[in-house]
Amino acid sequence: MEHEGIGDQYQRLTKYVRGSMPRHGLEWSAQPSPRKAYEKSVETIVLPAPAPVEPDTLWAAIRARRSIRSYRREPLTLKEVSQLLWATQGTTERVGAYRLRSAPSAGALYPIETYLVVSRVDGLEPGLYHYDPFDAVLQLLEKGERGAQAAAAALDQPIAGDAAAVFVWTAVIERSKWKYRERAYRYIYLDAGHIGQNLYLAATALGLGCCTIGAFYDEEVNRLVAVDGDRETAVYMGCVGRL
Repeated sequence: MEHEGIGDQYQRLTKYVRGSMPRHGLEWSAQPSPRKAYEKSVETIVLPAPAPVEPDTLWAAIRARRSIRSYRREPLTLKEVSQLLWATQGTTERVGAYRLRSAPSAGALYPIETYLVVSRVDGLEPGLYHYDPFDAVLQLLEKGERGAQAAAAALDQPIAGDAAAVFVWTAVIERSKWKYRERAYRYIYLDAGHIGQNLYLAATALGLGCCTIGAFYDEEVNRLVAVDGDRETAVYMGCVGRL
């Protein structure tokens, strides 16, 4: 059996498994403060107020970005889905052998793969798709409604079933471990975070609702997108729907 490094152990031991979730409640009185405060003797510099935000700009999207958990039943358009996919993982430039993408990746190794669970998108049948950023195409892996399965896998959170489309991001671990060994897991999750934020901002700019999900039953999501959970494993999800 191949040696299991500390990063591999972390990945395995932090998975959520249905039926073995901790049941104790939160001790709200012990919640740490979200603010770090220094002594009043520390010199402070008052920053200029942010410039007025013009509509249809990046600044407007940043200001308006929220986690939206309620969606209308109207479908997304294929053009909107294409724009979201490009914003999260699309090719933006070619530099030699590298195809740089819209979200940064440690070492330009791009371990993250994008799957799309489609429920309501004009021009797409309900089903499971894979995004190929090299050719900018969606590959239909399996037909059929999977919204309920996505919701169940996402710790039974209804938003994944209500969304018009659910992004499922997996990591092909060896792409990063080849260079970074056990530290690769840190970079994989940083990469996923960059991608998730791009989805938020792109959805906001398009007037759509978005909410990412980090709490899910790992192996159920892996089964949803038909990956082995070892060499390739689910790391993040994102729901998108019409406001």
